Formats: sequence, C-alpha cells, structure tokens
Amino acid sequence: MPQEVFVNSAWIGLPVGTVVGPGMIIGTNAFGTITEGVAAVAPQGTVQVAAGVYNESVDIDKPLQLHGAQYGVDARTRSGNPAEESVVQSSTDSGIFFLISSIDSSSVVIDGFTIQNNTLGTGINANGAQSGFWFLNNIIQNNTIGLYLNSNGSIECLVQQNLINNNNQAGPGGGNGIYSDQGFSNALIDNNTFTNNQGTMTLIGGETTPLENVVISNNNTVSDGGIFLLTCQNISILNNNISTNTADGIFLSGGNDRITILNNILQFNTGNAINVQLDFTTVLNSNIRAKHNSIAGNTVAGLTVATGSYNNTAPNLNLDATNNWWGDPSGPNVNGGGPGTGQAIIDPDLVTLYIPFLVENPFIPTSLITPVQRLSSSATNVYVAADRDTAVAAANLGTGTLAVEVSQFPLWSILTEFNNDNNPVFGGVPNPVIVWDATTAPGQVFGFAAATNSFTLAAAGEVLINLTAFADNAMEAQIDLVDATTNTIISTPPLGVLLLDGSMDPTPVILDFPFNWQNIRFYSIPTGPLPAGEYKVIVSFTVVNYLQYMSYPDPAGLSFVADVYTAST
Repeated sequence: MPQEVFVNSAWIGLPVGTVVGPGMIIGTNAFGTITEGVAAVAPQGTVQVAAGVYNESVDIDKPLQLHGAQYGVDARTRSGNPAEESVVQSSTDSGIFFLISSIDSSSVVIDGFTIQNNTLGTGINANGAQSGFWFLNNIIQNNTIGLYLNSNGSIECLVQQNLINNNNQAGPGGGNGIYSDQGFSNALIDNNTFTNNQGTMTLIGGETTPLENVVISNNNTVSDGGIFLLTCQNISILNNNISTNTADGIFLSGGNDRITILNNILQFNTGNAINVQLDFTTVLNSNIRAKHNSIAGNTVAGLTVATGSYNNTAPNLNLDATNNWWGDPSGPNVNGGGPGTGQAIIDPDLVTLYIPFLVENPFIPTSLITPVQRLSSSATNVYVAADRDTAVAAANLGTGTLAVEVSQFPLWSILTEFNNDNNPVFGGVPNPVIVWDATTAPGQVFGFAAATNSFTLAAAGEVLINLTAFADNAMEAQIDLVDATTNTIISTPPLGVLLLDGSMDPTPVILDFPFNWQNIRFYSIPTGPLPAGEYKVIVSFTVVNYLQYMSYPDPAGLSFVADVYTAST
C-alpha cells in the first residue's frame, strides 16, 4: 500500500492504469474520490486531496492524514472560494467524515477542507473509543452539528484554526458547533471561530463517560450560542472572546467541578456572561474560578448563580469571581444592593466572592470588526434618475431604472483590486464597471444610487464605510444610513453630507489641468454610535457631463466601490 496517494475529482471515471501526473497512476496511487484514496493508502500515510467538490461521505478506519487543498492555511482567513477548496459534502447520519470506532482510527489528521451541507448529521463524527484526532484549518458549515467530538483521551486531541459556522440543519443536536456526550478528555480547542450556530459548544460528561481535562482557549465565539458544560471536570476556558451571543456566554448546567474561566472577554451576550444552574442532574456545581475577565453589556447579568446550584461546603470552595471588570469602576451590583453600578451578580445563596474587583478594563477595548458587503458598481445594482434624491429612493426600494455599463474611455482611471487580493470576504467581488444612463450627451446631469443588502448590528456599535469613486466629468457623492426594517433614511452628520469633486456647472468657462475627472476620490467615515438593529447603506452621486470642451470627445461615466463593516466593542 502506498504511503502517499492523490485524489482529484476530475479523475472520476478514468480507466485504471491511466497516468495523470508524474508517478500518479489511476488505481494505484491516484483516485477520483476520497473514499478510494483512504482505502488505498497505508496506515500512517497521507491522502492529498486537490481542490474540487466531493459528493461523498468518508469512513476512516486507520490512522492517516487527509490534506485538503488548503492544508496548513488558517480557515478563519480564507474566502471559501470553491475553486480553491476541497469541498466535501453529503447527507448522511454517520457524518461526512466518520471515524469508525470498531477499527483503529486513532491519530487521524483532517486539515484544509471545507466540510458542509450535511442535512442529516455532522460534519466530522469522532467516536469515543479512539483518540489523537487533529482537526485543523477546516471550514465546517451548514451541517446539523459541526463537529461531534468524542475521545478516550489516551492521546491528546487538537481542534485548531477552524471556522465553524452556521451548523443549524434540523436534527438531534442541531445547531451546535461542537457537541460531545460520549466521553471526551485530554483535548485542546484553540484559535477557532464559532459563529452563527444557533446552539452552543456543548460538552456533556457522565459517570461512565467522563468529560475532563479540556482547554478551550483563544477562540472567537461571537454571534453564536456560547459554551455549555454539564458534569464536566477540570475544564479551562482561557483568553477567549465570547461576545454578542444569542444566549449566555458560558452556561454551567450542573455537576461541574474545577472549572477555570480566566482572561476572557464576556460582553454583550443576550443572557448572562456566566450562568450557574442545576439542570439535567442533581449534582451541584463546585470549585469554579472566574477571574480577570472583562464582563460588560450582557443583557441579564454578569453572573447568575441559581439558588441551590453551587456547593461551597468544605473542602469545596466559594465561587471565586474576584479581580474581574464588571463594566464600571464602582464594581458589580450584587443582588440589587451594590456596592457598584456595573454588571449585576444574582446570587441568592451568597456563595460568590467578588472583592477585590478591577476598576478598569483589563483588556484594551477593541472593536469586533465584521465585514458586511463590498458594493461594487454594476449594471445590476446602480439606479439612475433625473436627480440624486430620486435615485436614492429607487435604490432604497429596489425598483426603478438601472444604469447601463459603458465602455472604458482610454484616458479614464480604472478601479481594480490587486491581483492577489486575499480579503476573505471582499476579495471575490467583481471589479466595478463604469455606468451611465442609456444615452450619453453633452450637458447631462444624472443621479445615481446603490444600496447594500440589509445587515444586522447584533449589539450596540457603529458602521464603517470606505468609498472610492471616479466620475467623468464631476460629481457630488453622499453616504446615507437606512433603518432596514422601515426603509427610513436615518443619516445624521457626518453621514448625509455632500462630498464634492469639481464644478457641477455643465458649462464651465475655465478648466485647470489636471482636470478633476482625472482624480480618483476616496472617503472613509464611521456612523457614530448606533443601537442594535437592521440597517442598509446607500451611496449616491450627482454626476455632470460637461459640454464639449476644446477638442475632447464627450464620454461620461461613474464607477465606485464601497466597503461596509460593522464594529461593536
């Protein structure tokens, strides 16, 4: 059996013996499916999987390494362009990648794939009878569960640099980015992004299936479901950003012991930052340390400890919540009685230690910058009208006359991205085209406008807009913000202010070189503080085509790019 085999979906159906590359022979060490590659490779070998779409589920029955086209490339930095990814997708209740428990499937590496669209089950199904799984640099999305993660703990498991996103298909455990309930220990979950999963990172232990000795560190869990622990021991939650989640940041359901929550940002979660309850078990929580965290802006409380949920009887210790930032220098507000006006601590049994507390944020406040949309001028999104206000109304409602693409005049500047643009969200957006009305004539003045799709600001924050534009001959530009629930323009300065580029008089007498239509104009602006909500951005222009001047012909056109981001702290 070969130590290295090669897989390319373009090779499906080729006759055995076909040479597809130097030293690559179909049926020997080259195959059209991952399943064939796994069957052919020797234990401890490597399966190299080229970019392409693989509609299959893969059972893994031996220790091996699976390298996708993005092997070694952090999934959180990638655009997800299918042309550059090894995309594996299937609908199967056993999981797209299934590590078989009855055979030695320990020490498996899955690195550099997009694993998606399992409507019946998980992206990766790791059984509890084996261990030593390394799941690295994968985009895991649109499955029922992203990663069903179980292990016997004999060899450390590593889950690192993955993007685990939108795993919300209906089914058992649906909505969880990671789910574990068959035993899991000796593991590191580090430097991943969890977002848009309706459930949580769920870790459930038991008397016969211990869940212990797990480190959860340096992850971004944002606009997600937070972290859920039930009957877990010796879990460390360190240096994570756990913010803007749709429930609690961390939910300790019961039976948890020796839980350390240290140096995390726990902000703007819809529930509590930390919620200690007694659900699904009669065993109390004990020995919880939550220290040096930044706790602010959570809807219910910074910390809730339900009545009868925590055991501080010796030798167990009180819940140690000292040295946290509670959102205000005065400290937390405990059961409504102070001493401070910061985040609430709800603790009827008074088992929590909270003094001393921090009087300033231990983290330099940083904004969570989320790219929303690149609005690039085209004949499908730019509306043209007799004036700018009319064009804005058309773009806002998505109805009206669309501009047309016009040819590039040789003297015009071209707005184009860098050849190796690696922006993971905006890099794949087509370059702007030059647009105008269906007719071109001297002295014309038109309004143009385009709107982004509606987007969500999940917590209080602001919107950032970067605009780059070119027009022949002169233009005025404006950026407006819209309440997308009512389509109402809500701009206040500095939004809604006209930006100027040259004389708007179509019959200028004096024109100085360099002419203003040789300029590329750029502008960046934050909106200022906004409440959570649904918004759109509209960019609009008035563009004038001068009457013919000297011996020049009379072309006219507009092109622009507007990049829109949201920011919350």
